[in-house]
Amino acid sequence: MPMSANLFWLLLKEEYRAQSSMFRSSFLMYPVFILVLAGLMGLMLMPMRMSLSSYELVTLGQVCVLGSGMLVGGMALFQETILERRMPGVRLLLTIPGTLPISNKKVFAYFYFKDILYYVCMNVLPVLFGLYTSTFVTGLSVDLPLAALTFILSFLLGVSGSFALSTVVVRSKVLFAVMVFAITGLVYAASLGQASALSGIGRFVPTVGAYVGGSVSDIVLSLAVFVVLSAFSLYFIRETPHPVEKRYKSNFGGVRDRFRPAGRYSALAAKEWIDLVRSGGLGSVLFSFVFPLLFLSGLLWMLSNVMILVSDGEVIGLPFTTVFYAVIIGFFASLVYGWLNNIDNNANYRILPVTMTDVIKAKLILFVVLNTVISVIYLCLIALSRGELALLPVSLFTMFMVSGYTGVLTAYMTGIFTNSLMFDYRVMTVYALAVAPALIVLIVLSFSPDMLLAELGLSALLGIAAYLLLGRIDKKWGRVEFQA
Repeated sequence: MPMSANLFWLLLKEEYRAQSSMFRSSFLMYPVFILVLAGLMGLMLMPMRMSLSSYELVTLGQVCVLGSGMLVGGMALFQETILERRMPGVRLLLTIPGTLPISNKKVFAYFYFKDILYYVCMNVLPVLFGLYTSTFVTGLSVDLPLAALTFILSFLLGVSGSFALSTVVVRSKVLFAVMVFAITGLVYAASLGQASALSGIGRFVPTVGAYVGGSVSDIVLSLAVFVVLSAFSLYFIRETPHPVEKRYKSNFGGVRDRFRPAGRYSALAAKEWIDLVRSGGLGSVLFSFVFPLLFLSGLLWMLSNVMILVSDGEVIGLPFTTVFYAVIIGFFASLVYGWLNNIDNNANYRILPVTMTDVIKAKLILFVVLNTVISVIYLCLIALSRGELALLPVSLFTMFMVSGYTGVLTAYMTGIFTNSLMFDYRVMTVYALAVAPALIVLIVLSFSPDMLLAELGLSALLGIAAYLLLGRIDKKWGRVEFQA
């Protein structure tokens, strides 16, 4: 497929126009924010260095970057949504196959490579430079050029791997399940007989060998895998979206009855739920929440037997208890609210007798429902697998309070414009200051069984803060109009 430099450049300019139209010039501060955040996180490498070898640290970094690439790469799964509904009126180049002699598949290929370049510049490189900046404090040695190359390659492997899997799942869910099961089994098998899970997994990530040993063959292998997986996905992706005529029985009354506890918001919450299910957006919402939780479980499994500190000759392990998982789940829950506002154009609300605050609270009701179902099941499974059923009540309370706080805070700060305002560096800074300190304290408290009462107390304070913020949503968003 020959590439046109002119069309690619036009897509880049359109991306800039799209971002600047939402955030003005503030979106250019986003990579600066990521750089600062990565620098602060890089300071954690010093205590981690006490329990992890250099090889394990490199593996951890490369796996995290690969995982971030996987989050970006599930485009085939949402191809129809991207092509048909992503920012109408701004992403005009996505619609040119309807009027010009160019295929949807080719335009999507340009879109794929443009997004890769965008995320590398806006996410991967700022993280790299932030971590490198932290080495001036920690004293750790980093080969910056080689780290840049391998980080980018890990990101490309994640993007192309996820893209390939999403291409498979839209054609055969059975084959997708078999492939995921096989990959999971391979990862588990790689950890057997090794000093740690990280050591075993590092052998199967070519960028680890490329950085640790400077292996040119691993660099070439990484590039080859990226090219092959990308070519596979772009070849087998659907040429055009395949709209399927669907008919539904009217079930508004029944759904509204289920939301009756929501009071005067029951009708609007029912409408939002029906829209979510019929549009196929429910799968996107579930994926956006479940995937980070599964990735977190895998990451903590890799770290569980190596995060050991030595103090005064005494070996101290960091117990990732069910309470710890509850705190992290509560933070990730805010992703659900973001996805509830991710795709739909809110202009249709202009013709309905509802206010902005009505819609915000209806979406918060859906947020509570989805978060409750997923988080409770996940926490129960964690407690069962770890034999910590006694901690389940504390964990559930912590999860509900933290998720309630992060969800309501997100709604209060961004309304239904989450996916634009949350990338405004000013909003992101305030959000980080409002969330990070409390989460850090809760995480530290979760490591000590003697601090459960303090954990409950701080969680309760977050719940009170969520209640107060919920009452202020009307004042902040009551007069805001829906955008056309």
